[in-house]
Amino acid sequence: MKKTTCWLLAILWACGPVHGPAAQELLIGNARVIVGNGDVLDRADILILGGRIIEVTGEAMADREGLTVIDAEGLTALPGFIDAHRDVIRGDPDVWLQHAGRHMREYLELGITTVLSVDHELEHVLQLRDLLEAREIQGPRIIVSGQVPLVDDGGGAIAAARVREIVREHARAGADAIASVVVATGRGAEKMALTAVRDEADNQGLMAVTHISSVADLLAAVDGGSGYLTGTPHIGMLDEETAGQVVSSGRYNAEYGLVMTSALGAPADAGAGPANARLLHDAGIRYGFGTGTALPAGEALRHEVNVLSQVLTNEEVLDALTRQGGFAARRDDALGLVRVGRVADIVLVDGDPLADLNDLYNVAMVVRSGRIVVDRR
Repeated sequence: MKKTTCWLLAILWACGPVHGPAAQELLIGNARVIVGNGDVLDRADILILGGRIIEVTGEAMADREGLTVIDAEGLTALPGFIDAHRDVIRGDPDVWLQHAGRHMREYLELGITTVLSVDHELEHVLQLRDLLEAREIQGPRIIVSGQVPLVDDGGGAIAAARVREIVREHARAGADAIASVVVATGRGAEKMALTAVRDEADNQGLMAVTHISSVADLLAAVDGGSGYLTGTPHIGMLDEETAGQVVSSGRYNAEYGLVMTSALGAPADAGAGPANARLLHDAGIRYGFGTGTALPAGEALRHEVNVLSQVLTNEEVLDALTRQGGFAARRDDALGLVRVGRVADIVLVDGDPLADLNDLYNVAMVVRSGRIVVDRR
């Protein structure tokens, strides 16, 4: 093994495991690789150790002893897909949890390895995350958000002290993120509460995501400091100038600029959503993938990809599903790219989704955190 590889292994292991006890030592060979940053490798080997990508090379690796070797001849490797806005639990949560293994398995079979949950059933989603982390069931990693209201039923501001208290309660419960819905009132109450939510979420080390429906909601959310928007506005039409102003004014709301999750297929009527998506994308927003629905995982994925493909190129759709999805889930340091040092979430598909998005559904194998979890070869 090369000296650089040994050096990288030492660093990664010193940082602690990311894989759990069942990670495999894998070599995916002869794959066409869509890296996720615009680069495509026509033929490459991917070395996976300790749940991480250790090496990606266009030259065949000589040292294969002790590795599980996957011959990916004719297959395309992509980063694991990320759904950064998802209602996971459907119907009665207690009944749903009884069948959680089957529901979660569906995500993996689609190539979805990470999901940001915006469910209202916090206790049940936390139970689901525990089942997944304990490997009692197989599925994507779940990033759990707890709901925090911004205004009362009359549209009045909820006191900042109470908002902060709810954020702290969710943090103690084990949530990874805070989710709020912004409905622009014209009185600014929602903006003041949102500022308190974001500040307290930062104090607790939690991500704060904001759901919007209209252009007015978008403006209020950005003005209130939101950097992570879980949905494209479908009510009201942006113009090129306003889209640019939104992205510019929100550039410091998140570490790498304003982030938005698509969720175009969630509303019954997509309205101006697709057109607004194109304008915001062109203005430079980080645009991740999210289904924003409680539909079955396969149906939700196909529906969202179909709507996105009407306004984005195939490459842009794949970017939303992978690299930009990493930003939308605030896991951009670990997920979204087939790159050395990243968590080994890899999907192998039969075909070329850059040429035909339908090839996304031809999943041959899924590796999640360095483990083969789906194998249809």
